[in-house]
Amino acid sequence: SSSCIYIFVFDGFLDRTHVSLLAFCYTSIIAQDRIIKLSADTIKCKVTEITESDIKYKYEGEEVLNNISKNNVKEIIFSSGRIQEFSTKIIITSEDDWQKVLVTKLESDIEGLVKIGDVNVKSKAIMSADIGKQQVKAMEKLKREAAKKGAHIVLLLEQTTTTYRDAPRIALVGILYKY
Repeated sequence: SSSCIYIFVFDGFLDRTHVSLLAFCYTSIIAQDRIIKLSADTIKCKVTEITESDIKYKYEGEEVLNNISKNNVKEIIFSSGRIQEFSTKIIITSEDDWQKVLVTKLESDIEGLVKIGDVNVKSKAIMSADIGKQQVKAMEKLKREAAKKGAHIVLLLEQTTTTYRDAPRIALVGILYKY
């Protein structure tokens, strides 16, 4: 909506008076919060609640309550000017960044992200080995594969452990995501 402020300026002498009319028109801006996503997109809204895992908000003129995972949010700039930071963007440029890759079982962690593919890795020992070591090895393979494809997060769908001749075998299945 537009509003105008009229300012009247009186100047001159007794025999001559003129009025200068200056109109300043502006567009009123309703105070809004801004959610800055890690993808650099901005959501202009009213933040209504911040939970342990999500941010709940409403768009101007709407009553529908929306939410976004805190993992996808860099910061909120409140209408008051206060800034609340949440997450730091994870940058994956090559397989060398594999240690930065996150693995989750929570679907809320991948809301708003872009699916880029599936991943399926297996880790098997030739002889009897500690199952804990095989799980670590399988997780490293999963993260390396994700980093190689440019994903910063993996939604882990399945993890199976079997043994063959007393040697553990671990299989991990997931979906790769990025901003």
